[in-house]
Amino acid sequence: MKNLPSVKRIIVSIWLILFITNSWSQPRPVKLSSSVIIDTDCGFDDMRAISLLLAQPEITVKAILTSDGSLPPKEGSEKVLSLLNEFEKSNIPVACGEVEKSINPAWRPFCRNISWGSQSNGQLTNINAADLLLKVLNSESEKITLVCLGSLTNIYEAIRKDPTVLKKVDRIIWYNDAVKPLEGFNYECDKESANSVLKSGLRVDVISNLNFENALFDTSLADLCAKSDTKLAHVLGNVFSQQIVNEKLKENHYKLCDDLLVLYLTNPELFGINTDIDKLYVRYNTDYNLNGIKEAISDMIKGIYEIERNVVFNKFPVQRELFNYDVRPIIDSAIARYGYEEWKANVMTDEFHGHLGVFSIVGAKMGIKAREIFGVEPDMLEVITYAGTKPPYSCLTDGIQVSTGATLGMGTIRLAQDSEVQPSAIFTYKNQSVRITLKKEYLEKVDADINEGIVKFGLMDDGYWKLVRRNALKYWLEWDRNKIFDIVEIRQ
Repeated sequence: MKNLPSVKRIIVSIWLILFITNSWSQPRPVKLSSSVIIDTDCGFDDMRAISLLLAQPEITVKAILTSDGSLPPKEGSEKVLSLLNEFEKSNIPVACGEVEKSINPAWRPFCRNISWGSQSNGQLTNINAADLLLKVLNSESEKITLVCLGSLTNIYEAIRKDPTVLKKVDRIIWYNDAVKPLEGFNYECDKESANSVLKSGLRVDVISNLNFENALFDTSLADLCAKSDTKLAHVLGNVFSQQIVNEKLKENHYKLCDDLLVLYLTNPELFGINTDIDKLYVRYNTDYNLNGIKEAISDMIKGIYEIERNVVFNKFPVQRELFNYDVRPIIDSAIARYGYEEWKANVMTDEFHGHLGVFSIVGAKMGIKAREIFGVEPDMLEVITYAGTKPPYSCLTDGIQVSTGATLGMGTIRLAQDSEVQPSAIFTYKNQSVRITLKKEYLEKVDADINEGIVKFGLMDDGYWKLVRRNALKYWLEWDRNKIFDIVEIRQ
């Protein structure tokens, strides 16, 4: 840009800002579950991070790779196998990376003397870490997140062997002390691999503890392990009860480091993130909510942590006393019949919509059904709705927006330019589409109920809206989303 006239430079700068804003301002699709591959050099903070991941039922660990660092790969793999044995997850494959002779950190003897769990009967795979990474990635239909607690050696080696694997990776979450400038033990272990991966075009989210003074896995968390009756608490409690570990615990020795990657994966809202202007696909944290992170870790240890991705609630309310009296009788039955996700979608739809309406509830059920068909979480579908702009059919669109996360604000839902208005919508995920329409017999029932209310009360009478509410509650409970819709695949 040196030779550009000043006006041109300004225009290019504005374009670059707009590009960054458009590329990164939207949140990632919210996922209630994650599939990950862990890469670890088996430091003590790695043990805590892996334990936190293994303890969350919504996180599926597909494989664990060991790299050289805090421990040599073979020694580290033995620690990992014993930890998997403690969590009764010995079916997770483990493979070793290559030994780097130049790596021998001062804390290696300490790491070597810590027991991660009882002796395991598990076996290492008969292939190396890079090959296991390729094997798992190529066997999966969905992209996988790589949680890297050590160097980027194994990941670089896999990319070098098969560059096409890049499209199989959703992102890398990597712990390293700093990005600007690049420095830290995990970077210093293998600068060449790190530099290559950071230039590969893969999204890399780099997390650091930023040297926060009180960012510690301290005695309060260790004591909580001793008091709690969960698998995670028992595993961590057994490790912290070892004399060599307990002595350093009393000295506030254990910084929250690799543990932070787990919290970034499960609770990204707790982190302030910046984008590397030179590499738009590289991000790094500039801040984090330490109190929130410690609370989340405490909840994980106690077994009360909720991985739900609500915007405000940690857990969506189901307590009877929080609901209106005519809603309370259907709470348990509706959740038992149709599941928690549909319950949540209907509750939020009705609050958003402003009243309990039949078509808004049908829209919520339709959206949940669409997500089930494609096996996706909220914010991952695009929708064309044929419900028009006038009630009552248009109310369908509100339910669809809430249940799918496809909203006008996000630009992922639009109204069809079609003269025939009907309770119907097309849902698209990637290159697949289905059209879901309320079946004729159910539509006729709703139309008859609406006409009855108008005849009896008129649209402006309070009696009409009471009837609508009563019918909506009835259909909420009685109409099964697996039976009330016609579903047709649309071929591209």
